[in-house]
Amino acid sequence: MRKRPLCLTALFLTLLLLILPADLWMQASPLPEGRGSPEVLTGEICGIEPGGKAVSLKNTNLSDTGIILVYFDAEPLFSIGNTIRIENNFELKEPEKPANPGQFDARLYYQTKRILLFCYAEEAEVIDGSVQAVPQFFYRLREELSRRCRALFAEQYRGVIGAMLLGDKSELSNETKEIYQKSGMSHLLAISGLHVSIFGMTLYRLFRKAGLPFWAAGVPSMLLVLSYGVLTGMSTSTARAVIMFLLSVTADIFGKSYDMLTALACAALFLLVEQPLYARSASFLLSFGAVLGIGLVYPALQELFPVHRKRFQAVLLSLSVQLMTLPMVESFYCEIPLYSVPLNLVVIPLMTALMFSGILAVGVSFLFPGAARLLALFCSAIMEVYERLGSFSLRLPGSVIHCGKPENWKLLLYYLCLGIFLLWRFRVREKRKRSIAEQYAAGEEEGEEEEKRPETHIRRKRLGSAAVLILMNMLLLARFSNGFQFTMLDVGQGDCLFLRTASGTQILVDGGSTSVSKAGTYRILPFLKTEGVGRLDYVILTHMDEDHISGVRELLEQSRRPGNLKIDTLLLSEPSLKEEKGQELANLARAAGTKIRIISRGMTLEDRSAKLHCLYPVQGEEYTDTNGASVTLYVTYDEFSMLLTGDLGKEGEAEILKTGTTVDCDVLKAGHHGSDTSSSEAWLTAASPALALISCGEDNSYGHPHAGTLERLRAAGSGILVTMDWGALTVRSDGKNFRAEAFCPEEKE
Repeated sequence: MRKRPLCLTALFLTLLLLILPADLWMQASPLPEGRGSPEVLTGEICGIEPGGKAVSLKNTNLSDTGIILVYFDAEPLFSIGNTIRIENNFELKEPEKPANPGQFDARLYYQTKRILLFCYAEEAEVIDGSVQAVPQFFYRLREELSRRCRALFAEQYRGVIGAMLLGDKSELSNETKEIYQKSGMSHLLAISGLHVSIFGMTLYRLFRKAGLPFWAAGVPSMLLVLSYGVLTGMSTSTARAVIMFLLSVTADIFGKSYDMLTALACAALFLLVEQPLYARSASFLLSFGAVLGIGLVYPALQELFPVHRKRFQAVLLSLSVQLMTLPMVESFYCEIPLYSVPLNLVVIPLMTALMFSGILAVGVSFLFPGAARLLALFCSAIMEVYERLGSFSLRLPGSVIHCGKPENWKLLLYYLCLGIFLLWRFRVREKRKRSIAEQYAAGEEEGEEEEKRPETHIRRKRLGSAAVLILMNMLLLARFSNGFQFTMLDVGQGDCLFLRTASGTQILVDGGSTSVSKAGTYRILPFLKTEGVGRLDYVILTHMDEDHISGVRELLEQSRRPGNLKIDTLLLSEPSLKEEKGQELANLARAAGTKIRIISRGMTLEDRSAKLHCLYPVQGEEYTDTNGASVTLYVTYDEFSMLLTGDLGKEGEAEILKTGTTVDCDVLKAGHHGSDTSSSEAWLTAASPALALISCGEDNSYGHPHAGTLERLRAAGSGILVTMDWGALTVRSDGKNFRAEAFCPEEKE
């Protein structure tokens, strides 16, 4: 590394950008504070999304540095370079900050692309018809190639071939995307180093074999690869691969040696100077990490475990990439595809045939449509093999390890150990080189020194190294019990509560929203992945309102597919099971292999550490109001207690108090999102909570939480935390004391 100053510079810059707050590089919102949205939006179109229904605007009347992404209801006929004007009936929104652990950070993602706002409009008028010829040509070419892909390939394959060849994932189905991601083949769907090296190096070698000199083979190859990068959108991984390819061919042209790690450092410095936020991007870290694995880890493993067969070398190469990127995969995706190494040994060799037959199919379609269809059938056969192999791997035992998000100290310790291992191997290699040089100078045969070393010593060294590497990975996967945990997720206007006892029982109480689209997919499931939850022991639904069940419906639908979250038991009240929605959920649960049980007053769930008592409703009684039949739960862990009330109203609270049941608690989940119809004075007096948690969404039309409810809670001596102000709220207890944590440490404005 001392001989590679650019590598050290790139590494230092990346670490510095990871340590420094991301807000240093974030652009401020261009929305005028306190004055509402502007009446008019104007700007120059600098990009058009696949399909044409979204355009990127630069040099707008709101910002001359950032980009505004405009979505239209129908495809407008614009060209790149046009200046457009939007007025009347348009809405501006900022990308969302995450409000829950594991939630996608849309603000960070779009800021890396310099996108500051979303605009939703019906129409726009062109006020300047200027066209940027080159970008417009590439856009039209990409649209034409996409159209031909749609014509050549069946619906189930066109999304995959579009993603692999053009970087267009707009037609990729969620189910197909899930198979590739969970089986460990998702890198095939992104234009990356694999694609660029297959395309670029094959062209370059063909030109060289044709007898062209280095410059005559290199210049057109570089132009074509650069054009391919622009055509496919020049993602972070594509840009890295294109830069490295350009440097490789340039080195050949000028007769210089090519150093992969130095080229990698040049690409990193170029991208980070252009956009410092890339240092926090999953695509940047994984792409560069994979090449670091090849350049640093692979030589060390190859020397330690010398293999000569290409198949075994491929295994060692894949393991090297895994060792470098595994902590990143765990940190970003919180799950590990167990069989990804053997699976990729099969699918990657087929990638060259797939890419070139796909390119040929699209190219030949301009002249000979019949021949193009034959090539498309060959491509489709390979993609069918991919999908079948991916699906098969997900049906194998332990196909997906739900590891959760590792703590920062684990990441630091892992890379520290890996760095020490690589440094040790580097010093051994340097020592061996010096020894060989000395032997040569003394006239001894090369390798004579190695023969003097006992075989047991070499075997012990290899076993010790393997054990260290295995322990490093086990450290990342290890999760330590932290007592009792309760988290109230921020799902907007809705409820979702997660409990994990000290003994490891995992329970979800409700999960839905009426203000957040697909709350199960985009808020609940990412949180559960972060927590390493691959199976829920119980899901309890307090009642059948949509803001309590919509996300659970999504979880049940997904759990039918292999590799997804599994739910052991679904608990519904008798009134819920009588409703049409309850029957629908019960059918989904049966299809997913989930058991169904009725929960009612007197039922208790318990493990070695905690008990969950059901206080309401009473089995056999009739309830006219769905809220009035909400399942109410009393949770105890040693001296700590919680009261979870669903949307229970004052009448239900009074019914519970009449029974003389103890409801005194440390933490109260306030009923009905803080509505005035719940949390009566008598109820709060009996419960006497030290802390009340309220789940509700911003600007809800119900006025939650109600001022009267907040006043009664304060009068009862309770602290108050609300998800719309603080994001997800977590309570942890050791059985005696408890502490509350907010995901957004500073109250949201």
